[in-house]
Amino acid sequence: MESISYAPPPAAAVPAGASPLPVGPVPAPYLPGQSSGPTYTTLPLAKQDIRDRRSSVEFALREYMSLQRRRYRTDEVGIEERLRVQAAHVLTDLQTLRNDTSAMVKTAESHRWRRWITGTVVASFIPAIRAIFRRPTGETETSNHTEYAFRKSRSLIARIRDSVHGKGRFAALAFFVFAVLYVFSNEVSLRVARTVSKRLKRLSAKIENGQEDIDEKDMKLLSGWRWRVLLWNH
Repeated sequence: MESISYAPPPAAAVPAGASPLPVGPVPAPYLPGQSSGPTYTTLPLAKQDIRDRRSSVEFALREYMSLQRRRYRTDEVGIEERLRVQAAHVLTDLQTLRNDTSAMVKTAESHRWRRWITGTVVASFIPAIRAIFRRPTGETETSNHTEYAFRKSRSLIARIRDSVHGKGRFAALAFFVFAVLYVFSNEVSLRVARTVSKRLKRLSAKIENGQEDIDEKDMKLLSGWRWRVLLWNH
């Protein structure tokens, strides 16, 4: 029997000077380590602020808590690996948030006026101003006297800045009041930032240990009046 050979059809003619067009879809080049799954875009760090980072930590931490609860199901496959990946994600976000609070601590420390007005003097300022700006019974925007006094002091500082332009006794008195309120609000911000930073550090250590489950009490570290103080000027 004679063998029959088939020749491929002739290629279409290409005009002179034109580059040949590929036939069919051209696959994109594959890069090592590139995932074939869906990609997720995140907000660039340069455009994030402490509000965005706190929201990111809160979302990641709640997902981590959900995975911890699901690992007790015997039919869950690959849950331990997902827990490790999520834990690494939470720890990265927590470290970024701790860096933000540490920067707030340094800023508040640098704003302490010559440091001679701190110490025992500031220790007497805080209870005195809290007593002056006592939270009304019907106040619902603030949770305690410290937060209420902080909000009042910040609003008075802004009013003094806008109203004092001249010289004289009123200006001197207004400047003294401004200094007292400024030191008070700065000291509250400093103490709050230190407290939040320490609590975030303990939460990071708890996740790194991996022996204890995350609960709603840990989630409350990302909310409350201390965060309202930190976010006042952001």
